[in-house]
Amino acid sequence: MTNSLKELYDDLQVAQSGQHSGAASAATEDPFILKLSQLVLAHGVDVKASDIHIEPSTSGARIRYRIDGILHEMLAVPQATRDPLIRSIKVRANMVTDVVGRSRPQDARIDFTHGNRQLDLRLSSFPTLFGDVLAIRILDRTAPLLGMEQVGFPPDTQAEFERLIRRPNGMILVTGPAGSGKTTTLYAALNRLRSPNVKIVTLEDPVEYQVDGIDQGQINPSIGLTFASGLRAILRQDANIILVGEIRDKETAEIAIRAALTGHLVFSTLHTRHSFGATTRLIDMGIEPHLILGSVTGIVAQRLVRMVCQRCKAADPLGAKAFTRVWTQETGAEPSAGLTDRLSRGKGCEVCNQTGYRGRMGIFELLLLSEELKQMILDRATGQFYRRVVGSGKMRTMIRDGLEKASRGHTTVEEVLRVTGETEET
Repeated sequence: MTNSLKELYDDLQVAQSGQHSGAASAATEDPFILKLSQLVLAHGVDVKASDIHIEPSTSGARIRYRIDGILHEMLAVPQATRDPLIRSIKVRANMVTDVVGRSRPQDARIDFTHGNRQLDLRLSSFPTLFGDVLAIRILDRTAPLLGMEQVGFPPDTQAEFERLIRRPNGMILVTGPAGSGKTTTLYAALNRLRSPNVKIVTLEDPVEYQVDGIDQGQINPSIGLTFASGLRAILRQDANIILVGEIRDKETAEIAIRAALTGHLVFSTLHTRHSFGATTRLIDMGIEPHLILGSVTGIVAQRLVRMVCQRCKAADPLGAKAFTRVWTQETGAEPSAGLTDRLSRGKGCEVCNQTGYRGRMGIFELLLLSEELKQMILDRATGQFYRRVVGSGKMRTMIRDGLEKASRGHTTVEEVLRVTGETEET
């Protein structure tokens, strides 16, 4: 079991006690500060954090890690250590550290090696009353790509999704908030399609996976390389398949749709609550409904739910009531006999940091554009269609997929409702 950051910090203080003082620790080059900055970054990698937050306060700074989507406070450092620690990391990222630099936000990156792993740390600084807050995203270049079978689609959904990605043209959208696994799903699809006979070009912000056989580009607004301008250039690259990291504006949406209508297979993402929201979002951007109908072939919505810790997993007979209520609400019928027999929850242990959860998995819904939905899009009434479909139980929503996974002991009803943010129709 990995020691806590607090324990490692205390050990570092003891080891360095004869080599630094409170005054000396004010220097960025102090060996204690240098080792502490390395420790904070490396331990984040060890505990599989996706993000590290260093947040100044009046008494010092707190260090929090986002693990399995949840922030955990790991360490509080005193005021004498706070500014040198933040400056040390900013210097390492070649960020401005003088007074002027503290008056404006900055973005930077660090090439970070830990063990035999090559990682890309993406830094964002934001000035506050007590100094710069640092948010550090950890991207593991050596992480293996997931295969389609490992993404977590239900078998019938996976089969339908694979049918969509085998089409020679059209647009496939994956929706969900930041950190919901959209890029992982898209790269599983690209990895399935990758071939010497196919040209795949991506435009991302940032590139999270480095894959041989795919031409990967990254936006850089400082030189005018945006999603819109980059996508326009990609259309001259004789690509078969295009991945646009995100559709953020009408211009990018229009170019992506034009690409889908002219023989390209286009993948992209949108930030919407559910799959139906993607069509509404495109219409709100100013895209004509008939263009959506002619280009979009399928929409996936997804979230990541925490999985029950296998070390402290136990039966959860009390969860049957909540499961039955939500299942009936989603499907219009009570669950069949035995569906709640395998409900589980974690008691909490040292392996899962007393949370009862360890690791995450995806929950999904896949929307295909039926004739009824196409008419609703033309009438700009997708919200009405969503209520009708969900109420009828005809569609496997994210909540229903999550409940099915809870029924197999993989997660809990509470976790499914937490990440979807809804217990009833919206």
